[in-house]
Amino acid sequence: NLVIIIGAGICGLATALALHKKGIKSLVFERSENLRNTTGTAIGILRNGWRALDQLGVADVLRRTGFPILRYLVFFSLSTKPNRANIL
Repeated sequence: NLVIIIGAGICGLATALALHKKGIKSLVFERSENLRNTTGTAIGILRNGWRALDQLGVADVLRRTGFPILRYLVFFSLSTKPNRANIL
């Protein structure tokens, strides 16, 4: 059996990796011929995301190459004042 995955974004690739770890073959289809927005891109990963990356076996590599987010600002569209939130 083969699982077809549409989209080679974060979710598609994570799904393919998870299936591979379970011994299930998959095939990922992506319509884009190359990476988009390859400059100035960042991905913020909160605690539940790190747990998922631990399960996939890739969190240690990412921890060594990334840096922790210690604080972030949230802006709501109905407000002009930021709401500060500590992650720790």
